[in-house]
Amino acid sequence: MILTKNNNFFGLLIGQLTLIFTMPMLHYLSEETGRLILHSAIIGMILLTIIGNQKNKAWYKSIIILTTLEIIILILASILDDLILTYIAITLSIFFLITSIAVAFKSVFFSPVISVNQLVGASCIYLLLGIIGAILYSNLFFISPGSFSGLIDMKSELHFPEFMYYSYVTLTTLGFGDITPISPVAKTLSFMQAIIGQLYLTIMVAGLVGKAINNNKPKD
Repeated sequence: MILTKNNNFFGLLIGQLTLIFTMPMLHYLSEETGRLILHSAIIGMILLTIIGNQKNKAWYKSIIILTTLEIIILILASILDDLILTYIAITLSIFFLITSIAVAFKSVFFSPVISVNQLVGASCIYLLLGIIGAILYSNLFFISPGSFSGLIDMKSELHFPEFMYYSYVTLTTLGFGDITPISPVAKTLSFMQAIIGQLYLTIMVAGLVGKAINNNKPKD
């Protein structure tokens, strides 16, 4: 098996990068095709993750159930051409993402040694924060379209690719200003994500440096 317990975070990283770099393509496709690709990318990310975590029974069973629900909703969304089902499926992914963060955080910060897999896991957590942000922003805009300004195609019903971009710009505090939060909820989510992103980087660097120092201390 290519993905094992010792390199399981590589599957999650590949899945996330596939999802992230698939998003720009959706601007050049129809709404229906875009939804199909978005669902497929999310399901692919989940499947790549569970391949390397089959020994974790609780994790494996819960993610299998989530993936099954995602596929069922994907089929229904495609048959019924229902945008609400698409948003329900995307929202369901938050549970997977939060669980992935918890598993990665425990593995990275509660292990006495540092490995390449753990460094990949630490990177996955940061990327997962961006994807969760994109889902929250996208859902907020779907519920309240006046929450943001500056979106490219206001006639489009699915703005997930644009919010993926906005989420990472906010997480990294680049703040280009092309997409702007308008409503109080949007503003709050934006500055909270920026704070969480900076706190995580600080904690991650401090934790990994602390582990490296402890590992290099001479044993008595």
